[in-house]
Amino acid sequence: MTSAENVLFEFVENNSLPEENKNLVKILTVEDDINYQNALINSFKALTLDDGIQLDILTAQSVTEAALVLARNSDIALVFIDVVMEDDDSGLRLVDTIRNVIGNREMRIVLLTGQPSFAPERKVMESLDIDEYWNKSDITIEKLHSIVNSNLRTYNYIVQISAAKHGLQLVLDAARSINSKHDIESFSSAVLDEITNILNISEGGGVLCSGNTQHSEVAPKVITTSGCFRGLEGQFLTAKSLDDEIYQAVKKSIHTKTHVFSPHHTVFYFETPDFDNNHYITIVKSDNPISQQNIYLLQVFSENVSTGFSNIALLNRLTELAYTDVALNMPNRNWLQREIENMNASEQQKTLLLVFEILQFDEKSFSFGYEFCNKTLKRLQLNIQQQLASYSPRIALFKNDSLGVLIANDPPLSDSVIDSFNRQAFVADGVLQIMDVRVLAVDLNSVLQNNASQIFNLAESTLNEANINLAEFIRFTPANTQALTRRFDLMLKLRSAIRNNELMIALQPKVNLNSHKVVGFEALARWQLADGTFISPDEFIELAETAGLISVLDKLIFDKILEATNVLNCHGYCLPIAFNASTSDLLSDQYFVEMTEKIAKYGVSPQQLELEVTETQAIFNYEKVNKTLHKFAKLGIKISIDDFGTGYSSLQHIAQIPAHAIKIDRCFVSNLQNNESNEHIINMIMMLADTFGFEVIAEGVENKYEQEWLSNIGCRIAQGYLFAKPMFMDDLLVWLKNNEKLHGR
Repeated sequence: MTSAENVLFEFVENNSLPEENKNLVKILTVEDDINYQNALINSFKALTLDDGIQLDILTAQSVTEAALVLARNSDIALVFIDVVMEDDDSGLRLVDTIRNVIGNREMRIVLLTGQPSFAPERKVMESLDIDEYWNKSDITIEKLHSIVNSNLRTYNYIVQISAAKHGLQLVLDAARSINSKHDIESFSSAVLDEITNILNISEGGGVLCSGNTQHSEVAPKVITTSGCFRGLEGQFLTAKSLDDEIYQAVKKSIHTKTHVFSPHHTVFYFETPDFDNNHYITIVKSDNPISQQNIYLLQVFSENVSTGFSNIALLNRLTELAYTDVALNMPNRNWLQREIENMNASEQQKTLLLVFEILQFDEKSFSFGYEFCNKTLKRLQLNIQQQLASYSPRIALFKNDSLGVLIANDPPLSDSVIDSFNRQAFVADGVLQIMDVRVLAVDLNSVLQNNASQIFNLAESTLNEANINLAEFIRFTPANTQALTRRFDLMLKLRSAIRNNELMIALQPKVNLNSHKVVGFEALARWQLADGTFISPDEFIELAETAGLISVLDKLIFDKILEATNVLNCHGYCLPIAFNASTSDLLSDQYFVEMTEKIAKYGVSPQQLELEVTETQAIFNYEKVNKTLHKFAKLGIKISIDDFGTGYSSLQHIAQIPAHAIKIDRCFVSNLQNNESNEHIINMIMMLADTFGFEVIAEGVENKYEQEWLSNIGCRIAQGYLFAKPMFMDDLLVWLKNNEKLHGR
């Protein structure tokens, strides 16, 4: 047997409405499916509405027809709109017309869809000013009755108080405020705050608690309080918690499932039976008499609150995976970001972000396994909840090795409390474990100009710096903000510089250690700002890699190198120029093709080019990188291995790379005179080079001792400030002529 509430629509005979009816209310249905519209109309006529209301049903089968109906009837109370009609977004455009073109804010709008995937509910509810959004297949007669009754009540309340503009503005502001909250705690707090504003309460207070409709005998549990009710959070609401009059009103509200209004207190009842069987009781005690006008305002607001509770219940289901780490059963980084983004400036000024980073977490994970590390994080979460209970901590997984916590920074958290987290002992699987924790404190008041993502970047950068300094507790300083701001500013300027071809190259000569004659050059990227200052290559190259611009930058620099090669050739210096390529370039098949095309375009001989790859690049994804290097070598471009000795390469791999030379990193050349260890390392590199047939080039030669020592052990080529610094073309040509006079070409 099928129950009435499971029947979508009831088809009844068309009975005419009384000619004169003071309770006649206009309702419009916009639907291009005539069968569905007829079913909807007949179901409207079958409804028994509150207060003897009768419906004057208007219809339209397109946006154009609907526009004519709306133009002729300014007092339509409720409109049902199909999303997809003559166009996929017809219904959405009609909503925009009603709200923004006609400017009708009183009319209640219910969107209907038979294709929920086309216009997802959450996106539509967030982007459009509508009241409800339903899948056609989900609307039963019972639900239609609820939708019409609730929306007509809302319309009636709004019309009644339309003259009270200030009060209405308060309600709208309150609705926007609560709709920005997506968890029950912050939503509940916002509801109490906004009711307090509407009633202008100064000495009263509020309580918001929750219970279960299936276990009404169990007292509801307090979620949030304000004013005179502070201190009840987390408790069950009993007769001892409230005075007798309010407590009796609460019992009545739960029993009748209705709001209860009194001269100095109000009890609101909300439930979400379609989602989680919860009900919510909101109690407000006012030091001012609650007028009839205020009751109207509260009734309108309560409709928004009711929708808000339903939305939260629905969102909790839809967003559980997006905002929860399932393995740990705790909020994740996305949730923490959303919490910060939903704060207003006043809230942010009073909030502290703490990041608790478990040290040596990766080592623990490798040694003890995934489950052990999860237990460690859960233990840390428990410790934070216990030790910071008075601050009502909001805890989330910040990274795989750290937890982020938001607390109210009032009173300020003492350093002694933070120090208690640095070293913690706990028992896991029957074994005593020691957990070393680094703590970062970020006062959100100091980063008001940054969004949540930028704040997290600041926190991570500060923790990375702390890793170097081995700090256990760090208080974030404005200097970190300045560094991030500078970084973003430079990134924007770098994009512009690349787009406008503003980067340059400087060439540093490579010389024969014995003859001092030039045997080639290394090209180095240079970036000069409009004020004349130069940005360090280490800084802007790292920025380019972070921003995904490194390939574009490399190709721009390669163009500059080919131009420089032709200039040098014109002056009689037909010498090779070494260039660098990023790892992403070396892994791209297209990179070799593009470089080959550029070489042909500029008419440069491949023998005048030398590709320098670092030792780390040479073994990263070795098979693919080596394949690319062989292509360049076959073309005639020389290959050299840069920064040799600083990586952890396999000699077997190095031997198979088609390189003609290895470059000794400057860290081994510097201060040779006083560093015997570096001498041993360079001697080993020379022996390896001799074994594999590599030429050796020394970087960073800055004094005569280094030159002579390297020459004596058989190193033939070097570069460094002893010979010449990197120079732009005009200066380089002058230097080359002077070097010719001293040492010949």
